[in-house]
Amino acid sequence: MKRANIIAPLCAALLLSGCSIPGIELPGYSDTKEEGAAKDSSEDSSKDEPEEATKKETKKTDESNEDSSKEDESSSDAATEAETLEEEEIEESDSEEKEYKLVNVYGSGAPSYKSVNRSGSKLSDDGKKVDLCEKSQNAIMVVADLEDEYPELAKTLKASADTMLDNYDSEFEEMYGMAKSQYESDPDYFGEYYDDEHQEITRSDSMVLSILETEDFYGGGVHGYYAVYGYNYYVSNGEEISLGDVVSVSEDEFATIIKADLIDNAEDGEGTFFDIDESLSHYKFDPDEKKSIESGAEDYELGYNWYMDINGIHIVFNQYDIADYASGSFEVVIDYDDEIVNEKLGFDTSKTYFYKEDIPLYESSDEADEDGLYITKKSKGSGLVLVNGDNSADFDDNYSESTEYYTVNHFVMDDGREYIHLSTAFGNDYYDTYVFDVTDGGCEKVDIFGYTGVWIDVDTEYSGPKVFSNADNFIIVDTSSALGTFTYYNYYSIGDDGMPQADPKTCVIVKVSTEDIVSAKSVKMEKLDDSLEPTGDMITVQSGTGFTIVSTDGVSFVDLLSSDGQYLRLYIDNIGYEGTVDGVSIQDIFPGLEYVG
Repeated sequence: MKRANIIAPLCAALLLSGCSIPGIELPGYSDTKEEGAAKDSSEDSSKDEPEEATKKETKKTDESNEDSSKEDESSSDAATEAETLEEEEIEESDSEEKEYKLVNVYGSGAPSYKSVNRSGSKLSDDGKKVDLCEKSQNAIMVVADLEDEYPELAKTLKASADTMLDNYDSEFEEMYGMAKSQYESDPDYFGEYYDDEHQEITRSDSMVLSILETEDFYGGGVHGYYAVYGYNYYVSNGEEISLGDVVSVSEDEFATIIKADLIDNAEDGEGTFFDIDESLSHYKFDPDEKKSIESGAEDYELGYNWYMDINGIHIVFNQYDIADYASGSFEVVIDYDDEIVNEKLGFDTSKTYFYKEDIPLYESSDEADEDGLYITKKSKGSGLVLVNGDNSADFDDNYSESTEYYTVNHFVMDDGREYIHLSTAFGNDYYDTYVFDVTDGGCEKVDIFGYTGVWIDVDTEYSGPKVFSNADNFIIVDTSSALGTFTYYNYYSIGDDGMPQADPKTCVIVKVSTEDIVSAKSVKMEKLDDSLEPTGDMITVQSGTGFTIVSTDGVSFVDLLSSDGQYLRLYIDNIGYEGTVDGVSIQDIFPGLEYVG
C-alpha cells in the first residue's frame, strides 16, 4: 500500500463535500493530538518513498489551500462550523463499535530494531512565545550490530530512514514559514500547526515485519486530518509483501469479501459509501505503476492499505477513501485462521511470543468490571495491585502519573507459561520492570529488573532508542559503574522464572565515560579466547596496562581488551562505584575513573 491510494477518492470527496481532511479515529486509537495514537515505533518502504512523500504532501497542500479559501468567512461562522464538526465527532465516537483493538505481537527469531527520531518546535518571535508549530517523525531500522545478519532488510529500512532524515529539515522550515505567516496576519484566531508521524511495529517475527504509520496533521484550516498507513516486509529479503501472497483468493473475490464486511458493519449499509463497487474496483494486490492516479487513467489502480497484528490482517480505508468525512474510517480484520489466509504467513503461536496489552487502572476493586487482568490502588498505604481474577500481587510506581492503563508486555512461552513485564519510571531515564507469573490465572510477583532508555548506536546519525520486538532474543539497555560509568546492552531471553537472561557474548558497549583505563596496580584476571569464552587460566596483569571495555554481565564481571591484545575477564565484588577486586578498591586499581549520573 502507498499513501497515494487516498488521492483519487479524496479528490472526489472534496468536490462532493467541500470539506477539508479531518481527524479520524480507528479502533484502539485516539483522534486528538494530546492523546496521540499507538505508542511504540516503525518505518516506510524504500524505493518508492520520495514519490510517496510528494503525494502525501500534495494531500496536505490540497487541505491547506481549501481551508485557506475559507478564511474570508467571519470568525463566528468558522467557530460555529468547528463546534458542529466537534459535535458530530463526539456523536460518532460515542456510537462507534470498537470490536478490534490494535494488539502488537512479537514472535521468536526476529531481528532487533531501533527507532530513529527527529522532533522540533518553534515559538513566535514577538516576545509572546506563542507555540507556532511542532513536527515529529521516526523511522525503524535494524540495529547496527545485526545489519550484516539481515543485509537486505537493513538496506530497505535504511533507505526509508534516509528519506525521512533528508526531508525533515526542509519540511519543518516550510511548516514554520506557513505558521509564522498565518500567526502574524491573524494572531487572535491562530492555532498551532503540527505534523506528528509515528511508526510502530505491529508484528515482528522471523518471517514478517509489519509497520503501522499514524499521521496527525494540522496546517491552519478549520480542522486537521488523521490517517494510518501499513507497510509489510519479508525479513529474509527486505521486499514488500504482496497482499496476494497473504490471501489465496482472486482480487475480485477478495473485493467481494471486503464489500460484504464493510456493508454489514456500516450504520447505513451500502448507502454509507460513495459507490462501493466502483471504489473497490480500483484496488489491486499489486497495482500497475503505469496506471497510477497521476497517469490520468480512468481505470487507475490502487494498492490496499493493510498491516498485521495479533488479530490478523487489517484492511484499512481512511476517511474519503470510500466514503465521506461524516462516515469516518473503516477497517476489515481477517483472522489468521480464516480459510483465505496463507497459513505460511499466519502468526506462529507454538513458539514463545509476547504482545502488548493495556491493563486498566481503577481507584479500587469495586470500580473494576474486568474478569481478567486489571490494576487497582492499595486500600492502605501507597502502591498498586495487579489483579488476575481471584489472585493479586503488589508493586510500586514511585513516579506514577495520572493514567487510565498500564501498557505491559505479556509473554506466552512455548510450554504455556505466561508472564507480565510491567515497567514503571524510576527517575533519570531509568525504569523498573516488575515480572509477574500469571500462568493459569495466577498472579505472583517474581522479581524486578531495571533498564535505561538511553539511545543506542550513538556515534552515528542513526542513533535512537531500541524497539522491544523479539520474544526470545531482545535488547535491554543498561548503565554500569563497574569501571567508571558506561552504557551497554545485551541480548536476552526469558528464563525459567520469567526473568530476562543475558548472553554476555552478545554485549555491545554503547558509550563509556572513561576513554583511557590504565591499571595502577597488578591485578588478577581470567584469560578469554577470541569468542570471549573463559579458558580457566588466571593470570596477573601488570600495572601500567591499558584496557578497553568490550563486555559485561552487569553483575559480577567486565570483559576487557588489553593494550597488548589479550581478552581478559575482571571479576569484581560488589560491582559498581564501591566495587573491589580481591579486597582492593576498583578505584585504587584504576585511578581516574569517571562516574556520571
